[in-house]
Amino acid sequence: MLGVMGKILWVDLTSGDIREERLPDEMYEQYVGGYGVAARLLYDRMPANADPLGPDNVFGIVTGPLTGTSAVTGNRFTAIGKSPKTNTWGDANCGGTFGPSLKFAGYDGVFVTGISERPVYLLIDNGVASLHDAADIWNQGDDLHPERVLRERYGKKFEVAWIGRAGETMSLTAGVMNDIGRSAARSGLGAVMGSKKLKAIVAGGSQTIPLHDAEGLRLYAAAAIKTTKAENSPTWQAFSEYGTTGGVAASAASGDSPVKNWAGVGIRDFTGAFAISDVALDEYKVKRTGCWHCNIACSAHMRVPEGKYAVETHRPEYETLAAAGTMTLSNDLEAMHKFNDVCNFYGMDTITTGSIIAYAMEAYERGYLTGADTDGIELAWGNSDAVVEMAKKLGRREGRLGEIFGDGVAKAAERLGAGADEFAVHVHGEEVPMHDPRLAPGLSVTYQVDATPGRHTQGGTGLLEMGGEAGGPIGGPEKYNYGTKGPMHRMLVNAGHLRNTAGVCMFAEFVTAPETLPEELRLATGIEWTYERMQEVGERIAVIRHAFNLREGLNPATFEMPKRILDGRPLGEGPLKDVNVDVDAERTAYFEATGWDPITAVPSIESLERLGLQDLVADLHPPR
Repeated sequence: MLGVMGKILWVDLTSGDIREERLPDEMYEQYVGGYGVAARLLYDRMPANADPLGPDNVFGIVTGPLTGTSAVTGNRFTAIGKSPKTNTWGDANCGGTFGPSLKFAGYDGVFVTGISERPVYLLIDNGVASLHDAADIWNQGDDLHPERVLRERYGKKFEVAWIGRAGETMSLTAGVMNDIGRSAARSGLGAVMGSKKLKAIVAGGSQTIPLHDAEGLRLYAAAAIKTTKAENSPTWQAFSEYGTTGGVAASAASGDSPVKNWAGVGIRDFTGAFAISDVALDEYKVKRTGCWHCNIACSAHMRVPEGKYAVETHRPEYETLAAAGTMTLSNDLEAMHKFNDVCNFYGMDTITTGSIIAYAMEAYERGYLTGADTDGIELAWGNSDAVVEMAKKLGRREGRLGEIFGDGVAKAAERLGAGADEFAVHVHGEEVPMHDPRLAPGLSVTYQVDATPGRHTQGGTGLLEMGGEAGGPIGGPEKYNYGTKGPMHRMLVNAGHLRNTAGVCMFAEFVTAPETLPEELRLATGIEWTYERMQEVGERIAVIRHAFNLREGLNPATFEMPKRILDGRPLGEGPLKDVNVDVDAERTAYFEATGWDPITAVPSIESLERLGLQDLVADLHPPR
């Protein structure tokens, strides 16, 4: 198999044993790489009902066949494992430099089991792996950065995936960090690393990725970007100039961004969104930056030069600015930069952290919290100081705020008591991203049904519906014809899984031609990627992730959707006035298209056999 290194690394932290495993070509042909291969391995080898924070859970970092290549945005990796937030399959995608470095070190992925007696980090040096004591970078103070320490120790050719204090304390806000400020943020997988006392994975090497046509891939990718630039693509221009921040003000106005813990209306409650959007952020931009060899380069190095929020940090993403801004009614841009830096330093998911703070503000307003609970922080709407200070409390798991809110909105609602769940916005424990399914109703079924609940990057019709009336082929009123969109939703979900497991960024899809990904895969692997093959492989990946959850006794059709968004009480004004979403109809149409039972969510025997998954029949259809 080409495009991959062909082997993975297994590390047992209980025994200290490290071993290599070569994977058969069929594994890559059927599941591509990334979380496709990982889900198959964990389904086969991890016991059902494993404690997510126990020794039987498998934590992994995996790459795809385009990771580390000259493909457009060929730099992604995925952290995987059973999620301690949702008890479902968990994965979190990230760019930066670590994914290519892991492949150059000789491996497509590393899988970690067991629990170490003491804090350790894993070093992978050009095909040789070893465990090292991490006492000097564990329980880090505010003057120590683990990535900088390890980079200085091993040199520039090594990259580091690591956890901060949030991961060490097993906070369910924790992600897996790299490049100082890039995060595989969702699913709480940083807490899984922390539970294993694994502080970091350091990887570097000079091994060559075997490709079918390396020069052809380089020329093709360069031509794809050249064409995009020549066509003066507004999407490419926006991402290249402003990153995802270009849409903050527009999303607040359209109803895409949630406002005031999902209870507000942007055009009424947050009219100052331009203060934390595109041009306003550019005033703090030092230079454009990007992930490894990325032609789009949608990120930037930012500097707040002076004042109480003086900081140098990555440019905050849209999700960060909406979670900490529109959700809390805060429009102090310098505070937003500091919030972003605090989350990056402690290793926290900004979507989760901002959502927690907005939820805490409403709890404070309703009398669930007093000044004694907040250590004097006034959790008032629009108080940017409170946003920053509470983020610090969460990062350190400090005081009553850390105790109550350190594991996310769902756990906080349980701790606050009766009635607090009415304004807690999450799907099966995962805070909902900053995109309202009342604007993009396809997101409702993605949030509920994907194997990682509450996620917006897993494909589906929602990505075509965010633009309102002009947003794509189903961007007009027809997007609310719930019973007709099942086949298209299935097609887009399958395509999303192929993209994610190939090791490229979803932004590449937005700025290049539709044929780019299959052609790049052909040039890398030597396999012809027809539409039919792409759909089959994407659906197989969807089913194996879904089967992982079914084996845990979880049926996504029964996952409760947030009452505040989809309980039959639409907003009374604004662009989404009187809009309701029939998530049951959306889900039923998708299940019908995929051959999943509308009640149990179990794939039919016929659909399993069509995908070559006959071995799952006995598990999912046991004899009565």
